[in-house]
Amino acid sequence: MILMNVSLLKENISLESKGLISRNQITADIKANDNLGIRFTVNNSEPVLANVSSISSTQRNTVISNGTNTICLTEHFMAAAALINLNNIDINLNDEELPFGDGSSKLWIDLFKEKGLITPEKLESKFELKEEIKIVDPEKPHRYIIAKPSSENFKATYQMNWDHPKIGEQSFSWQLGKNGIEDITDARTFSTEMENQMLGLSGWIVGITENDFTMPLRFTDEPSRHKVLDLIGDLYLSGINPLLIKMEVTSNQAGHHLNSLLATEIKKQLA
Repeated sequence: MILMNVSLLKENISLESKGLISRNQITADIKANDNLGIRFTVNNSEPVLANVSSISSTQRNTVISNGTNTICLTEHFMAAAALINLNNIDINLNDEELPFGDGSSKLWIDLFKEKGLITPEKLESKFELKEEIKIVDPEKPHRYIIAKPSSENFKATYQMNWDHPKIGEQSFSWQLGKNGIEDITDARTFSTEMENQMLGLSGWIVGITENDFTMPLRFTDEPSRHKVLDLIGDLYLSGINPLLIKMEVTSNQAGHHLNSLLATEIKKQLA
Protein backbone atom coordinates (compact mmCIF):
# COMPACT_ATOMS: atom_id res chain seq x y z
CA MET A 1 0.00 0.00 0.00
CA ILE A 2 1.33 3.45 -0.89
CA LEU A 3 0.94 5.87 2.00
CA MET A 4 2.18 9.38 2.60
CA ASN A 5 4.67 9.43 5.48
CA VAL A 6 3.57 12.82 6.83
CA SER A 7 0.06 13.89 7.74
CA LEU A 8 -1.15 17.26 6.51
CA LEU A 9 -2.94 17.62 9.84
CA LYS A 10 -0.83 19.47 12.43
CA GLU A 11 -3.49 20.00 15.11
CA ASN A 12 -6.59 18.17 16.25
CA ILE A 13 -9.82 19.40 14.66
CA SER A 14 -13.48 18.57 15.15
CA LEU A 15 -16.87 18.97 13.53
CA GLU A 16 -20.44 18.41 14.66
CA SER A 17 -23.48 17.97 12.45
CA LYS A 18 -26.68 15.95 12.32
CA GLY A 19 -26.46 12.32 11.24
CA LEU A 20 -28.69 11.09 8.43
CA ILE A 21 -29.41 7.69 9.94
CA SER A 22 -29.58 8.38 13.67
CA ARG A 23 -30.85 11.98 13.30
CA ASN A 24 -28.61 12.73 16.31
CA GLN A 25 -25.77 15.23 16.49
CA ILE A 26 -22.65 13.43 15.31
CA THR A 27 -19.28 14.62 16.55
CA ALA A 28 -16.12 13.86 14.56
CA ASP A 29 -12.79 14.45 16.30
CA ILE A 30 -9.85 14.21 13.90
CA LYS A 31 -6.17 13.84 14.75
CA ALA A 32 -3.02 12.78 12.90
CA ASN A 33 -1.61 9.26 13.19
CA ASP A 34 1.80 7.81 12.37
CA ASN A 35 1.50 6.61 8.76
CA LEU A 36 -1.49 4.36 9.48
CA GLY A 37 -3.79 5.64 6.74
CA ILE A 38 -7.32 6.90 7.35
CA ARG A 39 -9.02 5.15 10.24
CA PHE A 40 -12.40 5.58 11.92
CA THR A 41 -13.26 4.78 15.51
CA VAL A 42 -16.52 4.88 17.48
CA ASN A 43 -16.03 6.21 20.99
CA ASN A 44 -12.30 5.42 20.74
CA SER A 45 -12.85 1.71 20.14
CA GLU A 46 -10.98 -0.55 17.70
CA PRO A 47 -10.21 1.34 14.45
CA VAL A 48 -11.88 0.61 11.14
CA LEU A 49 -9.42 1.15 8.29
CA ALA A 50 -10.75 3.13 5.32
CA ASN A 51 -9.93 0.46 2.79
CA VAL A 52 -11.74 -1.83 0.36
CA SER A 53 -10.88 -4.73 2.66
CA SER A 54 -13.25 -3.17 5.22
CA ILE A 55 -16.27 -2.58 2.95
CA SER A 56 -19.38 -4.30 4.30
CA SER A 57 -22.10 -2.69 2.17
CA THR A 58 -22.48 -0.49 -0.90
CA GLN A 59 -26.28 -0.26 -0.78
CA ARG A 60 -27.11 3.46 -1.16
CA ASN A 61 -23.88 4.47 0.63
CA THR A 62 -20.45 3.01 1.30
CA VAL A 63 -20.20 1.27 4.65
CA ILE A 64 -17.01 -0.08 6.22
CA SER A 65 -16.68 -2.36 9.23
CA ASN A 66 -14.15 -4.24 11.35
CA GLY A 67 -16.73 -6.79 12.49
CA THR A 68 -17.40 -4.88 15.70
CA ASN A 69 -17.99 -1.30 14.58
CA THR A 70 -19.64 -0.12 11.39
CA ILE A 71 -19.10 3.29 9.77
CA CYS A 72 -21.78 4.52 7.36
CA LEU A 73 -21.72 7.31 4.78
CA THR A 74 -17.95 7.40 4.33
CA GLU A 75 -17.88 8.63 0.72
CA HIS A 76 -18.40 12.38 1.21
CA PHE A 77 -15.68 12.65 3.85
CA MET A 78 -13.28 10.47 1.85
CA ALA A 79 -13.81 12.63 -1.23
CA ALA A 80 -13.06 15.82 0.71
CA ALA A 81 -9.94 14.20 2.16
CA ALA A 82 -8.79 13.15 -1.32
CA LEU A 83 -9.31 16.61 -2.76
CA ILE A 84 -6.93 18.20 -0.23
CA ASN A 85 -4.66 15.11 -0.08
CA LEU A 86 -5.39 14.46 3.59
CA ASN A 87 -4.10 11.11 4.87
CA ASN A 88 -2.84 9.41 8.02
CA ILE A 89 -5.63 10.55 10.31
CA ASP A 90 -7.90 9.00 12.92
CA ILE A 91 -11.53 10.13 12.99
CA ASN A 92 -13.30 9.36 16.25
CA LEU A 93 -17.11 9.41 16.07
CA ASN A 94 -19.76 9.22 18.76
CA ASP A 95 -21.95 7.03 16.53
CA GLU A 96 -21.58 4.71 13.57
CA GLU A 97 -21.96 7.34 10.85
CA LEU A 98 -20.30 10.48 9.56
CA PRO A 99 -21.87 13.94 9.98
CA PHE A 100 -24.10 14.45 6.95
CA GLY A 101 -24.54 18.20 6.54
CA ASP A 102 -26.51 19.00 3.40
CA GLY A 103 -25.54 15.79 1.59
CA SER A 104 -22.42 17.22 -0.03
CA SER A 105 -18.80 17.55 1.13
CA LYS A 106 -19.18 21.27 1.78
CA LEU A 107 -19.18 20.93 5.57
CA TRP A 108 -15.79 19.20 5.45
CA ILE A 109 -14.27 21.63 2.97
CA ASP A 110 -15.48 24.57 5.07
CA LEU A 111 -13.79 23.00 8.11
CA PHE A 112 -10.55 22.36 6.22
CA LYS A 113 -10.53 25.95 4.94
CA GLU A 114 -11.11 27.31 8.44
CA LYS A 115 -8.17 25.29 9.75
CA GLY A 116 -5.85 26.30 6.90
CA LEU A 117 -5.61 22.80 5.44
CA ILE A 118 -6.42 23.90 1.89
CA THR A 119 -3.14 25.33 0.68
CA PRO A 120 -2.11 26.90 -2.63
CA GLU A 121 0.42 24.15 -3.34
CA LYS A 122 -0.31 22.43 -6.61
CA LEU A 123 -1.37 18.80 -6.30
CA GLU A 124 -0.25 16.58 -9.20
CA SER A 125 -0.81 12.97 -10.17
CA LYS A 126 2.43 11.00 -9.91
CA PHE A 127 1.57 7.29 -9.77
CA GLU A 128 0.79 5.44 -12.99
CA LEU A 129 -2.00 2.98 -13.64
CA LYS A 130 -0.39 -0.07 -15.22
CA GLU A 131 -3.24 -1.18 -17.47
CA GLU A 132 -6.86 -0.47 -18.27
CA ILE A 133 -9.54 -1.71 -15.89
CA LYS A 134 -13.13 -2.20 -16.98
CA ILE A 135 -15.93 -3.40 -14.73
CA VAL A 136 -19.44 -4.06 -16.03
CA ASP A 137 -22.57 -4.80 -14.05
CA PRO A 138 -23.46 -8.33 -15.26
CA GLU A 139 -27.17 -7.78 -14.63
CA LYS A 140 -27.30 -4.30 -16.16
CA PRO A 141 -24.46 -4.09 -18.71
CA HIS A 142 -25.25 -0.45 -19.55
CA ARG A 143 -23.76 0.29 -16.15
CA TYR A 144 -19.98 0.16 -16.25
CA ILE A 145 -16.85 1.90 -15.08
CA ILE A 146 -13.50 2.15 -16.89
CA ALA A 147 -10.13 3.39 -15.68
CA LYS A 148 -7.50 4.00 -18.36
CA PRO A 149 -3.83 4.93 -17.94
CA SER A 150 -3.18 8.57 -18.79
CA SER A 151 -0.23 10.88 -19.25
CA GLU A 152 -2.19 13.67 -17.56
CA ASN A 153 -3.53 14.36 -14.09
CA PHE A 154 -6.45 12.36 -12.74
CA LYS A 155 -9.75 12.89 -14.57
CA ALA A 156 -13.21 11.50 -13.78
CA THR A 157 -16.37 11.64 -15.87
CA TYR A 158 -19.83 10.53 -14.82
CA GLN A 159 -22.52 9.88 -17.45
CA MET A 160 -26.14 9.49 -16.47
CA ASN A 161 -29.37 8.94 -18.36
CA TRP A 162 -32.57 9.39 -16.41
CA ASP A 163 -36.06 9.58 -17.82
CA HIS A 164 -36.68 12.93 -16.17
CA PRO A 165 -37.19 16.36 -17.78
CA LYS A 166 -34.61 18.08 -15.54
CA ILE A 167 -31.99 15.31 -15.70
CA GLY A 168 -32.18 13.31 -18.92
CA GLU A 169 -28.76 12.59 -20.43
CA GLN A 170 -26.12 14.55 -18.61
CA SER A 171 -22.40 14.21 -18.08
CA PHE A 172 -19.84 15.98 -15.93
CA SER A 173 -16.03 15.76 -16.04
CA TRP A 174 -13.65 16.87 -13.31
CA GLN A 175 -9.87 17.01 -13.77
CA LEU A 176 -7.20 17.76 -11.22
CA GLY A 177 -5.59 21.09 -12.00
CA LYS A 178 -8.33 22.20 -14.37
CA ASN A 179 -11.38 22.32 -12.09
CA GLY A 180 -11.83 23.81 -8.65
CA ILE A 181 -12.69 21.49 -5.78
CA GLU A 182 -15.98 23.34 -5.16
CA ASP A 183 -17.12 22.20 -8.62
CA ILE A 184 -17.90 18.87 -6.98
CA THR A 185 -17.72 19.32 -3.20
CA ASP A 186 -20.80 21.57 -3.20
CA ALA A 187 -22.89 19.05 -5.19
CA ARG A 188 -25.51 17.39 -2.98
CA THR A 189 -26.87 13.89 -2.94
CA PHE A 190 -30.44 13.35 -4.13
CA SER A 191 -33.32 10.92 -3.85
CA THR A 192 -36.89 10.66 -5.04
CA GLU A 193 -39.22 12.86 -3.02
CA MET A 194 -41.40 9.80 -2.41
CA GLU A 195 -38.46 8.10 -0.68
CA ASN A 196 -37.64 11.26 1.24
CA GLN A 197 -41.18 11.51 2.56
CA MET A 198 -41.22 7.82 3.54
CA LEU A 199 -37.93 8.22 5.43
CA GLY A 200 -38.72 11.60 6.95
CA LEU A 201 -36.01 13.35 4.90
CA SER A 202 -38.18 15.79 2.98
CA GLY A 203 -36.72 19.29 3.13
CA TRP A 204 -33.27 17.96 4.02
CA ILE A 205 -32.21 15.95 0.98
CA VAL A 206 -32.78 17.19 -2.57
CA GLY A 207 -35.90 15.42 -3.76
CA ILE A 208 -36.78 14.44 -7.31
CA THR A 209 -40.43 14.86 -8.20
CA GLU A 210 -42.08 13.76 -11.44
CA ASN A 211 -41.09 16.94 -13.26
CA ASP A 212 -38.72 18.89 -11.05
CA PHE A 213 -36.63 19.08 -7.86
CA THR A 214 -37.82 20.10 -4.41
CA MET A 215 -34.93 22.56 -3.99
CA PRO A 216 -33.11 24.91 -6.35
CA LEU A 217 -30.06 23.19 -7.81
CA ARG A 218 -26.61 24.64 -7.23
CA PHE A 219 -25.62 23.52 -10.73
CA THR A 220 -27.83 22.45 -13.64
CA ASP A 221 -25.86 19.19 -13.67
CA GLU A 222 -25.63 18.79 -9.89
CA PRO A 223 -26.67 15.10 -9.95
CA SER A 224 -23.78 14.04 -12.19
CA ARG A 225 -21.36 16.27 -10.26
CA HIS A 226 -22.36 14.53 -7.04
CA LYS A 227 -21.74 11.15 -8.64
CA VAL A 228 -18.17 12.27 -9.44
CA LEU A 229 -17.79 13.26 -5.78
CA ASP A 230 -18.98 9.81 -4.68
CA LEU A 231 -16.64 8.16 -7.15
CA ILE A 232 -13.56 9.95 -5.83
CA GLY A 233 -14.51 9.16 -2.24
CA ASP A 234 -15.05 5.48 -2.98
CA LEU A 235 -11.81 5.18 -4.96
CA TYR A 236 -9.83 6.52 -2.00
CA LEU A 237 -10.68 3.21 -0.31
CA SER A 238 -8.04 1.67 -2.57
CA GLY A 239 -5.61 2.98 0.05
CA ILE A 240 -4.18 5.44 -2.45
CA ASN A 241 -5.55 8.90 -3.11
CA PRO A 242 -7.00 8.49 -6.63
CA LEU A 243 -6.06 12.07 -7.49
CA LEU A 244 -2.40 11.03 -7.27
CA ILE A 245 -2.86 8.44 -10.03
CA LYS A 246 -2.47 9.32 -13.71
CA MET A 247 -5.69 7.80 -15.01
CA GLU A 248 -8.93 8.72 -16.70
CA VAL A 249 -12.04 7.20 -15.13
CA THR A 250 -15.36 7.05 -16.96
CA SER A 251 -18.44 5.89 -15.10
CA ASN A 252 -21.64 5.19 -17.01
CA GLN A 253 -24.58 5.05 -14.59
CA ALA A 254 -22.47 3.17 -12.05
CA GLY A 255 -22.73 3.49 -8.28
CA HIS A 256 -20.99 2.59 -5.05
CA HIS A 257 -20.75 -1.13 -5.82
CA LEU A 258 -18.89 -0.77 -9.11
CA ASN A 259 -16.82 2.04 -7.60
CA SER A 260 -15.70 -0.34 -4.86
CA LEU A 261 -14.79 -3.04 -7.37
CA LEU A 262 -12.67 -0.54 -9.29
CA ALA A 263 -10.98 0.56 -6.05
CA THR A 264 -10.14 -3.09 -5.38
CA GLU A 265 -8.50 -3.50 -8.80
CA ILE A 266 -6.56 -0.24 -8.42
CA LYS A 267 -5.26 -1.50 -5.07
CA LYS A 268 -4.09 -4.73 -6.75
CA GLN A 269 -2.20 -2.80 -9.43
CA LEU A 270 -0.55 -0.22 -7.20
CA ALA A 271 -0.13 -1.98 -3.84
